[in-house]
Amino acid sequence: MVEQVKKTIAQLREKYGPVFTVYFGTRPVVVLCGHQAVKEALVDKAEEFGGRVTNATVEDTFQGYGVIFSNGERWKQLRRFSLTIMRNFGMGKKTIEERIKEESQFLLEEFRKTNGKPFNPTYYLNRAVANVISSILFGDRFDYENEIFQGLTVIANDIFRRMSTGSAQMFDVYYSFLKYFPGPQTKINELLEQVRVIIAQKVKSNQETLDLNFPRDYIDCFLIQMEKEKDNPSSEFTIKNLELTVLILLFAGTETVSSTLRYGFLFLMKNPEIQAKMHEEIDRVIGRIRPPNIGDRTQLPYVDAVVHEVQRFSDILPLDLPHMVIRDTEFRGYKIPKGTEVYPILSSVLFDPTMFKNPYTFNPEHFLDENGRFKKSDAFVPFSSGKRICLGETLARMELFLFLTTIMQKFQLKPLVAPKDIDLTPNERKLSNKGKLPPGPTPLPLIGNFLQIKASETLKSLLKLREKYGPVFTVYFGTRPIVVLCGHQAVKEALVDKADEFSGRQTTPTLEPSFQGYGVVFANGERWKQMRRFSLTVLRDFGMEKPFDPTYFLSRAVSNVICSIVFGNRFDYEDKDFQALLEMINNSFREMSTAWAQLYDIYVSILKYFPGPQDKVYKYLDGIRVFIAKRVEKNQETLDPNFPRDFIDCFLIQMEKEKDNPASEFNMRNLELTTLTLFFGGTETVSSTLRYGFLFLMKYPEIQAKVHEEIDRVIGHNRVPNIEDRIRMPYTDAVIHEVQRYSDLIPMDLPHMVIRDTEFRGYMIPKVFTLEVAEASFAKAPILYAELCDNFAPAIVVAIFGDGYGTEVYPVLSSVLHDPTMFKKPYTFYPEHFLDENGCFKKNDAFVPFSSGKRICLGEALARMELFLFFTTILQSFSLKPLMDPEEIDVTPMESGFATIPPFYELSVIPR
Repeated sequence: MVEQVKKTIAQLREKYGPVFTVYFGTRPVVVLCGHQAVKEALVDKAEEFGGRVTNATVEDTFQGYGVIFSNGERWKQLRRFSLTIMRNFGMGKKTIEERIKEESQFLLEEFRKTNGKPFNPTYYLNRAVANVISSILFGDRFDYENEIFQGLTVIANDIFRRMSTGSAQMFDVYYSFLKYFPGPQTKINELLEQVRVIIAQKVKSNQETLDLNFPRDYIDCFLIQMEKEKDNPSSEFTIKNLELTVLILLFAGTETVSSTLRYGFLFLMKNPEIQAKMHEEIDRVIGRIRPPNIGDRTQLPYVDAVVHEVQRFSDILPLDLPHMVIRDTEFRGYKIPKGTEVYPILSSVLFDPTMFKNPYTFNPEHFLDENGRFKKSDAFVPFSSGKRICLGETLARMELFLFLTTIMQKFQLKPLVAPKDIDLTPNERKLSNKGKLPPGPTPLPLIGNFLQIKASETLKSLLKLREKYGPVFTVYFGTRPIVVLCGHQAVKEALVDKADEFSGRQTTPTLEPSFQGYGVVFANGERWKQMRRFSLTVLRDFGMEKPFDPTYFLSRAVSNVICSIVFGNRFDYEDKDFQALLEMINNSFREMSTAWAQLYDIYVSILKYFPGPQDKVYKYLDGIRVFIAKRVEKNQETLDPNFPRDFIDCFLIQMEKEKDNPASEFNMRNLELTTLTLFFGGTETVSSTLRYGFLFLMKYPEIQAKVHEEIDRVIGHNRVPNIEDRIRMPYTDAVIHEVQRYSDLIPMDLPHMVIRDTEFRGYMIPKVFTLEVAEASFAKAPILYAELCDNFAPAIVVAIFGDGYGTEVYPVLSSVLHDPTMFKKPYTFYPEHFLDENGCFKKNDAFVPFSSGKRICLGEALARMELFLFFTTILQSFSLKPLMDPEEIDVTPMESGFATIPPFYELSVIPR
């Protein structure tokens, strides 16, 4: 959003000149653009423009206290004191130089530990820079592994990032309205409060050990000054000002310098010829033995120019902190009333074409004269200008020079991609760039692509969009971006070629209340790995790859197979509990596939507050869970660790083995929900496929006749089929595969999620989706979005978007199973899709009814075995007879959503 603000300001500047007024809600804001206008205000009229407005996002924390956000006498006292104490502790003197040089050596050691392997420098740099300011504020540096120190640097980075988001910028603009609702400021102030509490504890510790004659750090000096002025009613030396001044010095002294260094590394990798010139100058002037010192700066003009250009081009604080005129002020013929906010656009100064020859190019020559000597520029204002110039400027400049020079003396920075491919887009903007996600229809605020996607025909709607946007596109289910993959090639590239990146699982919103990230199907990360590895092992140990003896009604028969593994025995078909379980499974499967359930899954962010189909699904699934919990309790009472009877016993034994392992995922909740998913998945999908298979064979009696002929020829009527018969029955095997393909049981797969920022087909799919991505998506509908934000919607928007969530990916399996490039007659039931010209069975890479990649169904082998044995056993003994003419049989699904539910039908079975 900052980029959009800068673009808007540039457009307004073209129309209204370098000084103009905009309104943030009801607040007038004077905007200053370009070197000359900013200089006239902040330098020539430094006193008048010396007021400060607190960013609305952090107002709850600072409330006009602390050295940065205070005004008047409070600010004067705190700034004067802070500058004095920081100088006394070495800012600009030898002692602080030695501290930076010492910290540089610790940083070098951390870099050496990487042994040339790729790493993210963010937290290394954060900790090194934070230790310099910490040595002043707290009297000592922290070990890099110190948990409190690590927490502080992580929080500082998080605050800096959150304050740069579009939602935070929106809050600052529409503060007068949005302050009454939860939003980004809530989390930011929570984080700031965590830092303040740590500082308060440090202050208390200093108070208890304070020696008035020997101050150890900034806090001691402040406490001594408090004692001196305790009888002065006008004194601003209070605990609140101490805590908040230390907080802002710690925050500003860490994040701005470390961010600039990170940019510096990036620019030098992008421009290797500049890095080479720096190495040459450092080798020539300093060599490689002694550490650099601040006195070397005058002898290293090129290095100094690079450091300055890094600061200019990185443009860390493009809009500056807002100023305020402290009295009615005449400026360029205008009268600016006291209290009016003023935004000096530092970015417009740092990129002023009248001051820099190639402002939008990284070019160190901006700070070199024709003889190669360093030259200053009045437009170099990364620390702002005037009375409110950053009080840590001297320290920051020293840190940037010494850290960068020390690192470049010892190391060469090597990128992981070609320099030309390095993306310099700021992280706050990178994921906001609509072009990074695949294209798709323009969403509307809150309702997303409601107009393009019918909840009752989600699959059909997506396939229609495929015609316009190609095999990879983005749609919005409400506020959630969904990357849709269509066709064999796109799905294979994602789920197989990039299996790890696309291995995350997003829980279907309808099921979220039941699973909440637990159980083998909907878990992620280490939980999923432990559950899947264990479940596969146990299923194999209990015979998943051995033939089973099939009997009677389909759902009960299929369910009893998985029951024999999960519960250790089968149920009698008349068992009331068993019948109730199957009814709950069937009902939940059907409810999950209704149009209402699809609507809920799309607009969960709004509909979760209202009753709906998810309540029924939760009720059914919880009924199954309660049954499983009772079975678990029964197993616990009779458990023999040496003789496990079923999956539950094996899990309980593993729980006992890992009871002292805090990272173990073998707990009661995972046991109940993994058993539930195995029981559910192992019953309804196979039995539904069998029901579809019977329907197709009745509709196409000539195909049923061919299956009968092959069974009679290969097996006969005297023995029961076994799994080894499959390789000798290519036609029957082809029919079963075609039943699975054509029935298209789970047409859109379970939703996946990328586990890291992932480049895919030239697009960047972000690991975390934030409000900025949404704002970029609404770029084509600015009026609607503005109306939404200006009225009631911003509060709702903030509540809905929250802190961001993983980008969902929908591999549309239906588009693979019906891919015309992989199947000759994709919309016809045609077993020849799986037969070669000699009638032998042939595999097809687009056969993905069990999904593909790392999240492929863990019961695939069991399901394939069941389908073959149940089909062949039934067709060996019976002919399937419809109650109507085959041509009149309707194979239209009863429901088509999460699953494709077979229509209700009756049939007669005729003994053969």
